[in-house]
Amino acid sequence: MERAQSSKLAAVALEQEIARLYSAEAPGLLRYAATVAGNPETAQDALQEAFFRFFIARSAGRQFHSPKAWLFRVVRNYILDQKRSSSRSEIGIELALNLPSQPDPASGITSAGLLERAAQMGLSAREAECFRLRSEGLRYEEIADVLGLQCGTVGAVLARAHGKIRRALGEECRGSREFPLPVAREKRYAS
Repeated sequence: MERAQSSKLAAVALEQEIARLYSAEAPGLLRYAATVAGNPETAQDALQEAFFRFFIARSAGRQFHSPKAWLFRVVRNYILDQKRSSSRSEIGIELALNLPSQPDPASGITSAGLLERAAQMGLSAREAECFRLRSEGLRYEEIADVLGLQCGTVGAVLARAHGKIRRALGEECRGSREFPLPVAREKRYAS
């Protein structure tokens, strides 16, 4: 009887843990999935699959250092697997730059619009992917875990991406009165 009670308490605790995690992470995971998948049905399937796999793993006693990073990796891999099986060829991250518009209800900005801008700014596929994950609030370590990179590589990729974005925005805004940017002046040294 005591064993049944203990098992029931563990099940309730697991249910509460997953409900909290879902509340905190599902909106960002769904936005990310919609961006990578290109359609809402696949995005929703990926989200459900990620939490289903998380439930199974936790039920088996598995512990996670970063559940958020693990969920993002499952979503990404699920979507890439779906694309591979539907097209019979390997799909790279590059396709994310040609996705239809998916609204972001919080900001009113479309993810496809952001991806299009990223492509115009000269971001590589890896830079765009790191930038998307960072914009969803993942830490460098979590991005490294999702993409299978070293943490230092993530930092370098994001630094390059930010540099490209700053240069592109600087060129775009340079002639605008609405968004004046400081002009770099040459330093002159006395000879």
